[in-house]
Amino acid sequence: MTARKVSAILLAAGFSSRMGELKALLPWKGKTLIEYQIEQLLEVGLAEIIVVLGYRAEALQKRISAYDVITVLNENYPNGKSTSIQKGVSCVADDIDGILVSAVDQPVSSETLRILIRAFHQTKRKVLIPVYQEKRGHPVLFSVSVKRDLMKVNEESKGLRNVIQKYHDAIEHIPVNEPHVLLNLNNLDDYLVGTSLDQQWKT
Repeated sequence: MTARKVSAILLAAGFSSRMGELKALLPWKGKTLIEYQIEQLLEVGLAEIIVVLGYRAEALQKRISAYDVITVLNENYPNGKSTSIQKGVSCVADDIDGILVSAVDQPVSSETLRILIRAFHQTKRKVLIPVYQEKRGHPVLFSVSVKRDLMKVNEESKGLRNVIQKYHDAIEHIPVNEPHVLLNLNNLDDYLVGTSLDQQWKT
C-alpha cells in the first residue's frame, strides 16, 4: 500500500486549557478522541504512527497502550504546539516519503486520510491540504523533502503556517466530502458544535 511510505504524527501534548478538561479523553463516536484518531490512522496502513504526549502523559499512555503506535514524550510541551511538531518529526523513520501532521482535537475519518495519501503519491507535491467547500482544513500532509523546515517551526513564526506559506507554490488542495476537516475543538462550544455536526454528517 502507498500508505506504507507515510508516517503520521498525532499531537496530543497540550494542556487543553480552553476546553477545561483534557481533550484527548473527550467522547467521540463511542471512543475517546485520541482512540478514535489512532484507530482511523491505523485503518489506513501507515508506515508508523507517532503519538506525541506531554500534559498528563501517563494517563494517556495507559489509555492507548493496546494500540500499535509509537509514543514519545515532549517535555517542552508548555512552550507550545511547535515543540510537539519538532519532537514528532525528529522521530520519523528515514525511509518514508511523507509526513502527516494531525492534532488530537481535529478528528477526521480514515476515508479522508486515504484520499489525501492517494493524492500525495499521485501529485508528488510538497504540501497537500484537504478542502471542504473551498475552505482549507486538516490534517496537512508534507513531503519528507520539507522535513528540515518542519524541524524549525516555532510559535513566533506561527508554526506550520510558516512552512505552508513558504511552499505556497507547491500546495495541492484536495477536495473532500467531510466537513470535519474544518473542525478545531478548542473549547466546549467548539466541541458541542462538532458533536452536533458528527450526528448530522452522512445522515
